[in-house]
Amino acid sequence: MADFSRLSEDWTKWASRIGLSNVAVSPVDGNAIGFTSDDHSFYLRHDGDWWTIDVIDDRGRRYDGTAAFSTFDLAEKFLIWRWGSTMRNVLGAPIFGPELYKLGRSTDVAVLTTENEWIFEIQSEVGSARLPEPQATIFSHLMLKPVDELEQIFQGGAS
Repeated sequence: MADFSRLSEDWTKWASRIGLSNVAVSPVDGNAIGFTSDDHSFYLRHDGDWWTIDVIDDRGRRYDGTAAFSTFDLAEKFLIWRWGSTMRNVLGAPIFGPELYKLGRSTDVAVLTTENEWIFEIQSEVGSARLPEPQATIFSHLMLKPVDELEQIFQGGAS
């Protein structure tokens, strides 16, 4: 059973901080959870061998399977990056995505194509992620970092 407490705390704190309305965490069971607001929502579910993220945008349109991860730890890192980047952007703090994208894919990962030409599988010693570009390139630099370090990176300077 996954421990959603860190993600629940980060979502509640960061989404409220940037003014999303009706922020909530909706546990489904030990293998699925929703991080919701009236403005944007993320659903994380364990789907076979993968942790999969579904997103509902500000117009209520649902996008299933926008990202998939071989481990819960990688899914957690990805969501911390996505939410932390959004928070920093809204608050006017520097964001790191463009700089990481300019570096190209990390040399610490292997990149495989998938049956979908827009999705790449990035593999590292900590697991695999299936992401579209430019997320695959950016996340290739973040996936090996400890979760605590990512939280500190994205909270730093976002006041």
